[in-house]
Amino acid sequence: MEDFLKETEYCDFSHSKIKSVSQKITENLKDDREKAVAIFYWVRDEIYYRVGLWNQKASKTLEEKKGTCTNSANLFIALCRSVGIPAGYYVLRVKGQQYFGPIVPKLLKKTISKESVHIHAGVYLNNKWVKCDPSDDFEISQKTSHLNPQSKLIEWDGKKDAVLNLEHEHIIKEEGPLANIDNKISKKPKTAKGIIIKIANYYIDFLRESGHNIKSVDDLENRFKKWIKKKQVFYYYIYLIASLVVATRIKLFDK
Repeated sequence: MEDFLKETEYCDFSHSKIKSVSQKITENLKDDREKAVAIFYWVRDEIYYRVGLWNQKASKTLEEKKGTCTNSANLFIALCRSVGIPAGYYVLRVKGQQYFGPIVPKLLKKTISKESVHIHAGVYLNNKWVKCDPSDDFEISQKTSHLNPQSKLIEWDGKKDAVLNLEHEHIIKEEGPLANIDNKISKKPKTAKGIIIKIANYYIDFLRESGHNIKSVDDLENRFKKWIKKKQVFYYYIYLIASLVVATRIKLFDK
């Protein structure tokens, strides 16, 4: 268990802000299970999900209050380790264009790698490893789960595994628990950058704001176009142009 309590470059749990937050979250709680559960709910509800760059330390995720699945798992593990709870990483290879579910627009889906990585956490409690995944925050789950089974809100009691509601066929491989994934966090993304990522995060903002009012997946793309035209007109035109390019390529390929 010693390796699962060590600090690493990216899991920097000795940072004063991480120690302060972890102590505040777990204050007056009596055992490791209660503490881990409290930390899970804090990360799930306080760290807003976004896509894009994951190359950041736990302390940076805490400062920004938003992050990818990797960032949220890393912060959760750092907070657990800071109060002496062994915690580790689970690394999933997934079918990237499917595992986000049906709510991803065609353009954005085309930019996702066919095989991607999803990372969640595990904690050693009562002589066994228990998995949890705090990556989808409360608000994004509440606003999209009626359209997307993968977005179902995760509740965790520290006794049983509680991970994203992924389709089994979308998971290629799982590895873990691992004590250190700094080599993965430090790896520069091939596609998670630039204008498309800005549009993807605007799309997540759109879902937070309007997702609960949308009754059908088929309405999402048109509603998003109207939303981004009103909020970010420059990116609206970029989105239109990119969508036309993708549509043209698909037609040419089909022929």
